[in-house]
Amino acid sequence: MTVNSLAFLMCFAVSVVIYYLIPQKYRWMGLLAASLLFYHWMGVDNFVYILATTATLVISTLRMAKIDEETAEELKNNKSTLSRQEKKELKARGKARKKKWLIGGVLVTNLGILLVLKYGNFFIDNVNVVLQQLGIQSVNRLGVVAPLGLSYYTLQAIGYALEVYKGKVEPEKNPFKVLLFVTYYPQLTQGPIGRYPDLAPQLFEGHKFSYHNLSYGCQRILWGLFKKAVIADHLKPLVTAIFDSYGTASGFTLFLGCIYMTLQVYADFSGYSDIVLGMSQIYGIHMMENFDRPFCSKSLSEYWRRWHISLSSWFRDYVFYPASISHTAMNFGKLGKKIFSARIRKLFPVVYALSIVWFCTGFWHDASWRYILWGVSNGVVIISAIILEPQFKWIKEKLHIQEESWWWKAFCTARTFLLIALLKVFPAGGSTAESLAIIKRVFCSFNPVFSRETMAPGMQIYELVYIAFGLLLFLIVSQIQARHTSARDYLAKKPFVVRWCVYFILIAGILGLGVFDSNMVGGFEYAQF
Repeated sequence: MTVNSLAFLMCFAVSVVIYYLIPQKYRWMGLLAASLLFYHWMGVDNFVYILATTATLVISTLRMAKIDEETAEELKNNKSTLSRQEKKELKARGKARKKKWLIGGVLVTNLGILLVLKYGNFFIDNVNVVLQQLGIQSVNRLGVVAPLGLSYYTLQAIGYALEVYKGKVEPEKNPFKVLLFVTYYPQLTQGPIGRYPDLAPQLFEGHKFSYHNLSYGCQRILWGLFKKAVIADHLKPLVTAIFDSYGTASGFTLFLGCIYMTLQVYADFSGYSDIVLGMSQIYGIHMMENFDRPFCSKSLSEYWRRWHISLSSWFRDYVFYPASISHTAMNFGKLGKKIFSARIRKLFPVVYALSIVWFCTGFWHDASWRYILWGVSNGVVIISAIILEPQFKWIKEKLHIQEESWWWKAFCTARTFLLIALLKVFPAGGSTAESLAIIKRVFCSFNPVFSRETMAPGMQIYELVYIAFGLLLFLIVSQIQARHTSARDYLAKKPFVVRWCVYFILIAGILGLGVFDSNMVGGFEYAQF
């Protein structure tokens, strides 16, 4: 049961009514009950894993807080007798004890579950390739399936543990509240990946009913359903048709397929985020925005600051920053002291950290070499741009290019979008071999032919009209957001008739143009990750 199914929407409506009927103090319990029921209805029987994550999280965070209390108490009781060095050593011992609980109690357990369930067969398959070459019997694949939302709630749990370890938040003593933070059902399957200081208090406090939240939440749900049903689900068969025939399609058609795939994935994923944020707002919960008009980006690094913001910011805070100031990064920079300039040596820690981040980003998305190659390729482009920045600046000066001119901004935006689309060749194939074959055809057999069969194979005229209508509406909303920040605030200032005309267009578009199966269900792309 997905968040855009009729059954889910009906259950959500019932849960909202029940939520506001429960006394405010206990409304978090209603959210927990709804979350656990949702997890069960999705056909997931692996409660043991999410309970293990919650249990280790509770025990480890409380233990880390206890160590802080013991260290502070010892410092207080021996304030006059301990030297400065002894106080420093006492704090270091406390930090070391906390790190053991962080690593053993949270990282090893939760990352271990993630690595075994999601990536176990990937490692086994690659080991078997080597064993077959050596004539040794292969290892059997694991007969397990990763539980729903594992990649998302694992990162969310680890982020919470790291915040407690750093002393930025007080750990929650009630295990059921921690379970709610881990399993909050709207975000469970595809995020956004919540941060404890922002999300947890909103989950626990209980909110009063607000017509404003109901109205704005419903508007956002409608917009998310429109993007999913009218844009994403009409583009999906076109994308599938193109890449299923990658062996005979021209490089031109395959590159167009990458563009279509870029638009499809965005409409699908951002549509899901809109639905989730709208549902949460109806509860009175304001979650992190996951997208900020990413196709308006003028560079690939800017694009990743605007796309899947909760994931990219998680990697920035918990992987990039620690890696860039680690001893390994600093030593890495010293290796090239006699070879590279001072500027390049200073960049070594950044390059080291970015390399780790982009390998992890690709691997997080899927246990396959094609996604690893996709992540690494993004990293190579971003790292190259950082290293070559002085050369790019020199060229722009020589050509007298004004960076604030409209045509240069338009060029950078178009260039970035085409680069993003081109990098889609890696996940486009069903396997690494197929992805490499697609790349070869794009660069070696481009052969542009401007006909409907080469540009939109298998699509009827009316389907293309639906897609064009959806993209036009999407572009209009994007422009409103650029000028007024919030499209809903902009709409709220319009007359009653105008507002309801917009609502009618969205509802009619969803019901009349949307793609649904018999149960009004359409799966989301990022749920597979």
